[in-house]
Amino acid sequence: MTPPQRRRQPAAEESDDDEQNHTNIDEDGDETMGGGERNLTSELIKKMVRYALACEYSRTPIRRDGIKEKVLGPQGREFKRVFNGAQKQLRATFGMEMVELPNRDRNLMTAEQKRKAAKSQTQREVTSNTYILVSLLPGELRDPAIIPPSKVMSEDGEAAYMALYTTIISIIAFSGGELSEPRLRRHLSRLNASDTMPSQNPNDPNAPSEKTEDVLQRMIKQGYLVKAIGAVGLGDNDEDMTTWHIGPRGRAEVTNEVIAEFVRQVYGQSDPDLESKLQKSLKVRVRAEAENAEEPPEEEPANGDPGPSSRRRSRRREPAEEEEDEEEDE
Repeated sequence: MTPPQRRRQPAAEESDDDEQNHTNIDEDGDETMGGGERNLTSELIKKMVRYALACEYSRTPIRRDGIKEKVLGPQGREFKRVFNGAQKQLRATFGMEMVELPNRDRNLMTAEQKRKAAKSQTQREVTSNTYILVSLLPGELRDPAIIPPSKVMSEDGEAAYMALYTTIISIIAFSGGELSEPRLRRHLSRLNASDTMPSQNPNDPNAPSEKTEDVLQRMIKQGYLVKAIGAVGLGDNDEDMTTWHIGPRGRAEVTNEVIAEFVRQVYGQSDPDLESKLQKSLKVRVRAEAENAEEPPEEEPANGDPGPSSRRRSRRREPAEEEEDEEEDE
């Protein structure tokens, strides 16, 4: 009976090796697959990072359905593992991460959109399952001199587009989150952008600009703005009933902190009065240097004269000094 036992020992050792291969622990303490399955997961993570970067380049939302279709394929159950792995790679290599976009405001939906949302709503909280990439770099490294605008069509065109949607989103935010059509047109007129705006390549002599309506439609399509028609009854004219709001991408990308920094750059400085207005309007933190700012000390004249304010204080002290002298005499 000894030979059969000898034959079973290698099988037992192979079984132990298989168990170890299927219960490897990664650096974060999570169990990972072994062998070929681990290699497959690594390839899916790389593929998802490339997909996320490609979507962000074209400002296309990263949808969960798109990830399953174009990245995971038959490995749909690996979504959580691949998503977390891609997040680690994006943070470590690119200084970015995927954040989920907020759901669209139900008050801005049409009746048909509300019915569809009600049918798809479940007992648990509904999420958008849509993501975008945001930068994790500190503010001092987000200087255009360090990180210039990306060259989608041209660097100048991208910079102009970012400035335009940041300006419009800031105006809407300071208007209470809603801006009527006539007011938007007045602001665009002041910016000399009522009819045309810089194109995606302003250096192109054949098309240095494009229609304002086309640029606004692009902002709507990419999620920076939401145009609501008939949301509120402001008048009989359709134009008066149209309101503009901040879209999901706009809220995620151009946050209140970004708007506050944009205003500081426009004003060129930060002072307590400006910080107080920003804190009241946007509920942002007051800058430390503005909070600790002190009034400059009064300059003393070179001739040794204490100055008018000091003379006034000395005059106010004179009666008290006279009273003290009278008490000493008594």
